[in-house]
Amino acid sequence: MRNQTQEYYEKLTRLSNRSDTHALLEQLDARIALGRAGAQPHLMRANLLRRCGDLRSARAAFVDHLNAVGAEDVLEAFDPEAVIPPGLRSPGNHVISPILVIDDFLPVDEMNALHRHACDLEPQFFDARTFSETAVYDPAKRRTLVNPQFTYKRQYFLDFLDANLERFQRALGLPKFKVDRVEIKLTNHIEGGFFKPHADNHGPVASAGRAITWLYYFAQVPVRFTGGELSVLDTDLGRQEISPSWFTKVAAIPNRLVVFPSWFYHAVGPTHLAEHHFAGGRFAVSSHVRKLADTSHWATP
Repeated sequence: MRNQTQEYYEKLTRLSNRSDTHALLEQLDARIALGRAGAQPHLMRANLLRRCGDLRSARAAFVDHLNAVGAEDVLEAFDPEAVIPPGLRSPGNHVISPILVIDDFLPVDEMNALHRHACDLEPQFFDARTFSETAVYDPAKRRTLVNPQFTYKRQYFLDFLDANLERFQRALGLPKFKVDRVEIKLTNHIEGGFFKPHADNHGPVASAGRAITWLYYFAQVPVRFTGGELSVLDTDLGRQEISPSWFTKVAAIPNRLVVFPSWFYHAVGPTHLAEHHFAGGRFAVSSHVRKLADTSHWATP
């Protein structure tokens, strides 16, 4: 990992430090308690909480903000497992990515069986490529092991996605689209694993390409790794620029499913493993739903 990349992750870590944010949250709570603060402190509070990775509290703060601005239609459509609704912006006018997070997604014995299956496939994992003009291995951008050939629970994930596609489109503020195909693979971040900020789709929403990115985290229990958190970065979708300071931190908690639109930039923080064993890594089922070209327009951003 290059020094510039390391410095970027250190910056994200500083910004997401809960103890450093505590004083700001106390000030906002004091303003809100006076009853004359309006909607803005609720939104700022939600932004600070999501940046710290406190997703449950962030959702509650977003609900308070929506109530304060009288957004009954957004509240009514707010998926019960969504952390952030579509259509919000952070300071700097970047779009906040809507995100769904579903914890305890599989029965624990099935998650453990998936982990054993992944470990049995260790010889078939290989270094992930990065996709720009050509697919090449570039350890300065990404260090991830991948295997697209797993079988255990594969069809279950695909069936779940098919059954929930319209729900995800609605919760993420996406127009309805027809699916071209679904990419799905296993990934593992071991010692030193990371993925620099990137978007899975840089094109217009009407073009064919990746539309929904989703990840299912699983791991050896007790967890042997640290780090590896997902940062979903607030994005200026027209300019393809990311916010210098606002993002949603999602811990890679085993048995957690995360879903967001593919146009938003995101990054995987460095993963650390004391024992350097493959089995102890940060595993995920990583998938992208690809759409066909159409005439749709994404009005939310």
